[in-house]
Amino acid sequence: MTARSEALVDELDLDTAVPVPRDAPWFPQDVEAWSVRWVWFHVIEEVARHAGHADIVREHLDGATMYELLAGREGWPATPWLTPWTPPTPQDPAPAARS
Repeated sequence: MTARSEALVDELDLDTAVPVPRDAPWFPQDVEAWSVRWVWFHVIEEVARHAGHADIVREHLDGATMYELLAGREGWPATPWLTPWTPPTPQDPAPAARS
């Protein structure tokens, strides 16, 4: 998917006009068209926003931050300020969610 998306961006004229849909009230009424460039960056922004939302949900489920997860995945050594995440064992209680 990523390779195909990158290939599309390479092939597209980023200044091409994309008509603004008129069938939903949240689309602006004072803009006739967006550029392909604008649409592409909007897609990136939306993916990043929703990935951030997923991180918030996941952090409440497993109690780990992105740095702890990355440290656990990549095998970083524990430091005074970072303990790599490890999955709880069946006899361990689930980690407490952070507030």
